[in-house]
Amino acid sequence: MKKSKCILLIVLPYMVAPTKAVISKGVRSYLAFPYGLLTVASYVKAQAVNTPDLCILDLNLYAHDEIPNVLDQHLASKPDIVGLSFTFDVSYKHMKAITKQIKGNDSETTIVVGGPAATVSCSEILEEQQYIDAVCYSEGELALCRLADAEDTREALEHAPWVTRASLKEGKNPTTQYVDSLDDVIAIDYRLVNIAAYSMKEAFSPYSSYKEVESIKQFFLVTSRGCPFKCVFCAEPAFHGSAMRYASIDSIIDHVEFLVDEYGMNVLTFYDDQLLLNQERAKELFRRLARFNLRIEMPNGVTVVYIDSEMARLMKEAGVDTIYLAIESGSDYVLREIIKKPLIVSKIRPTIEALQQNDIFVQAFFIIGFPGEREEDRQESLKIIKTLGLDWSLFNFATPLRGSELHRICRENGWIDEENLGIGDVDMTEYVIRAPGIDPDHITRQIYKMNLEVNFVENHRMKIGDYETAAQCFQEVVDRHPDHPFAHYYLAQANKMMEKHPQIVDESSRRFDELVSKDPDWMAQVEMFGLNYPQANSQI
Repeated sequence: MKKSKCILLIVLPYMVAPTKAVISKGVRSYLAFPYGLLTVASYVKAQAVNTPDLCILDLNLYAHDEIPNVLDQHLASKPDIVGLSFTFDVSYKHMKAITKQIKGNDSETTIVVGGPAATVSCSEILEEQQYIDAVCYSEGELALCRLADAEDTREALEHAPWVTRASLKEGKNPTTQYVDSLDDVIAIDYRLVNIAAYSMKEAFSPYSSYKEVESIKQFFLVTSRGCPFKCVFCAEPAFHGSAMRYASIDSIIDHVEFLVDEYGMNVLTFYDDQLLLNQERAKELFRRLARFNLRIEMPNGVTVVYIDSEMARLMKEAGVDTIYLAIESGSDYVLREIIKKPLIVSKIRPTIEALQQNDIFVQAFFIIGFPGEREEDRQESLKIIKTLGLDWSLFNFATPLRGSELHRICRENGWIDEENLGIGDVDMTEYVIRAPGIDPDHITRQIYKMNLEVNFVENHRMKIGDYETAAQCFQEVVDRHPDHPFAHYYLAQANKMMEKHPQIVDESSRRFDELVSKDPDWMAQVEMFGLNYPQANSQI
C-alpha cells in the first residue's frame, strides 16, 4: 500500500483582526465555519483510497503577528501538500508571505490554492505568486482527493482541474471536474476544526436570535450547486456551472438530524444559490424539516417566481420567519436588458402577499448603478418598493466582481480605474464603475437616501402600525451600527407609539441628538426628511 500523504489545508486570513468566538460581557465576536474547506476535507477523508493525515489551519483565529509562529508549528510535520483556501479577495495580500514561508520550510512541499477567488483569477495568481505550484479551477473535492492518492503529485497537477504555468503556456483552457453526487459532500466532519472557536451571526431580521449567545447553535448547509441563469453581476456560473445538481432529501435530513443530535443545532443557514428552483424538491425539504423546530434562514436570497402560497406556508412551518428576495431592480427594462434576470415586476406582488399572509418578514435585494441604467429606472425601483409593501430593502452598488459578465464589460470598455483591476482591489463598499452618463457621487448619495427613505422614514411596519416588529428592526440596526442616528430616532418613535420602554425612548432620543449635533452630513439628512431635532424634548 502506498504511503499516505500529509496534507495541511490553510484558510487564508480575511478578517481585519482575530475574531475568536468568545463571550465577553455579553458580546460575542463572530467567525463562520470554513464551510468550503470543510466540504473538501471531509470528502477527501471519506473517499481517498489512502486516507491522508489531514489538518485544517484557520489563520483567522490568530492575530496577524502570530501567524508566522503558528504556521511554523504546523509546518513542523513536513506536509507533502499545502492547500490554501482563497475565498475572499481581501486575503490576497497575505498570500506571498505565507507561501514563501512554506517553501522556506521545505522547498519540496507542493503548494496549491483553490476557492472562488482563485477560480476567477487563475492566470494572475500563477503570474504573481512564484511559490504557488497550481490553482484548482472551480470545485476542489475530486481534485484534492486524486492528489492525495497520486503516486506522482507533480504529474497529477498536469490534469484538470489543476491550472499550472505549463498549462497556461500551452494555451489550455481551464476545465473543472464536478462531484457527480452531492450526497457525498453533505456530511461535514466538524471534528476537523475546533468547533468552540466558531460562531456565526444570523442575517438581518427582527426575529434573529443571535443575542441569546449561550443558546444559539448555528450551522451552514449547501444542498445544491449550479445556476441556470446568467445575471450580469454574478460570477456563480464560473464556479459550479449552469446545470443544477442536488443532494437528495434523505442525505440532507440525515445530516440535519446529526447536527441537532450531536451539536444541538437550532439555527440552520442555507447558502444555496437556487434552493427553490426545483419547487417540488424544495417543498418536500421544508415538509421534512418542520419536525426539527429550527430557525431557518436563506441569506443569499431566493428567486421570486418559485414561491407560491404552498411554498410560503411550508417554509413558515419549517422555521422560516424572514426571507430575502433577489429582486435587484424594480425596472423591467433593467431586469431584461441589463441584468438579464428572468423576472417580471408584475410577478413580485403575489409572492410578497403569499409570504406576508404566512407572517414571514419580507426583505429584498436591490442593486443600483449598472452601466446603461437611467435615473427613471432608479426612481421606478424606489416606487415599486413603496407600493409593494416590502418590510426591508437592502441596497448594493453594482460591483464588477471578478468572473462576472459585468467585470468583463467594464474592463473592456475602460470603466474600471487601473487601481481597481488587480485581485482584491475592488472595494464593494464603494462605487467604482466609471461608465458614461453615470455620476458616481450621485449614485453614492442616491443609494444612501433610498435606504433612509424606505427603511426608516417610510418604514412599512411603522405604516401599518406593527410598531413591535419595527422597533425590533431599528434595535437590530442599533446593535450592528451604534452610531446610526436614524435608527435611534425611529426606535424612540416606535416605542413612543407602543407607550412602552420609556428608558429606551429617552436614551435613543438623547443618542440621536448627540450624533446629529456632531455631524453636519447627518444634520443635512435630518433636515431633508424633516425629522424633529432635537428629539429628546419633542412629541409626536
